[in-house]
Amino acid sequence: MSSKTMEIYEFVRKRQEEIDYILAEDSNIISQKDENERFVLHWAALAGKEELCKYILQRFPEQRDAEDDTNATPLVLAAVGGFLPTTVLMVQAGADINHRNRGGHSALQYACSKGRLDIVNYLLSVGADANIVDKIGDTPLHRATSLGHSHIVDTLLLHGANPNKANKEGNTPLHLACEENEQTCAIMLLKRGANRTLLNAYEKTPLDLATRSLLNLIASEVDSRHAG
Repeated sequence: MSSKTMEIYEFVRKRQEEIDYILAEDSNIISQKDENERFVLHWAALAGKEELCKYILQRFPEQRDAEDDTNATPLVLAAVGGFLPTTVLMVQAGADINHRNRGGHSALQYACSKGRLDIVNYLLSVGADANIVDKIGDTPLHRATSLGHSHIVDTLLLHGANPNKANKEGNTPLHLACEENEQTCAIMLLKRGANRTLLNAYEKTPLDLATRSLLNLIASEVDSRHAG
C-alpha cells in the first residue's frame, strides 16, 4: 500500500475510542483521498465501521456516491465487505443502490457472490435491480447460481430475477448450474421456468453441460411431476 492509503487504512482499523480522539484533535483526514481515490468513508464502509461512517456522512453527505479508482462507491464496498449495517447506512444516506463499478458489479451482485442473504434481502427490499448485468452480462442470479447459493437463488427468483437471461456467452443461470453441477440450484431454476433447450454461444444447451447424476435427478423430478 502507498503511504496515504496505509495511513487511512490504519486509521480505520483503530478502536472507536482512538478514532474519536484523533478526530477531536484533527478531522481533516476524512476529507482527504488516498492514491486509490478513496476517502476514509470507502475504507470504513468496507470494514463495517458504522459509527465512523455516520460521523463522516453527517459532515460530508456527498461522499455517499464518491467513486474510487475502480468506480466503486462506499455502498459497493460495504457489500464487498459483507456488512449489513454499513450497507443500510449508505442506502439511508441516499446512495445509488444500482451503482456499478468498472467491472459492472453492483452491491447486489457482490452480496450474491458472497452468500450474504441478509444484504441481498435488504437491497431487494429497497429497490435493487434483480436483473442488473455486469460487463460480461452476468446477473445476480448467474453469480449466486454458479456458487451454489441456493437460498439466494430462491430469493432472487421470488423478486423477479429472469431465469432465462443469457450473458455474453449465451449462458443462462441454468447453463452455469449444470456446468458447475449445482444440483439444488438447477432443480430450483427448472421449477421456476428455466428453459432447458436454450443454446449458448457454443451451441450447447444446459443439459449438454450437465453431469450424469444431474441428468438423472432432472429426469426423476420430471417423472414425479407427471405422476403428481
